[in-house]
Amino acid sequence: MVAFAGVGCSCHIPSAMADIGRQAPKIGGPKGPALDDGGKSSGGGVAVITKQKTGTKQSTQRKEKTDKEKVWRVLLHNDDVHTFEYVTQSIVKVVKTVTRKKAHRITMQAHSSGMATVTSTWKAQAEDYSKGLQVHGLTSSIAPDSSFQSG
Repeated sequence: MVAFAGVGCSCHIPSAMADIGRQAPKIGGPKGPALDDGGKSSGGGVAVITKQKTGTKQSTQRKEKTDKEKVWRVLLHNDDVHTFEYVTQSIVKVVKTVTRKKAHRITMQAHSSGMATVTSTWKAQAEDYSKGLQVHGLTSSIAPDSSFQSG
């Protein structure tokens, strides 16, 4: 049988109840950065940490580099093997930003004119999209977007 203090038991709980009357320890430093109150401070103030900006030159250089990077088009070439539905579904799966409606328009344009632009993006992403379409069995390539004027 387990008995609790104060519930019909005269047993003594040594250290757990002994701390109730004692004052909590003082944690923290003086209030504020240079408070001189003769050592009478009770501590527990709010600390403010200021951080100076660093790396702004580096981030500016990185932005300039991306601004100068060429835009590439992901091209879809017509084929007589796959159905319109399959090509539309493949585009939507590979290029997540293209809606089903837009993918259908791209498919129809590739069928009627022999080639269509799926999307325009930076080179690495364009390569990934093109490879993704090729994995689905579609004929795809990338080309620099000559209509893009940087700067």
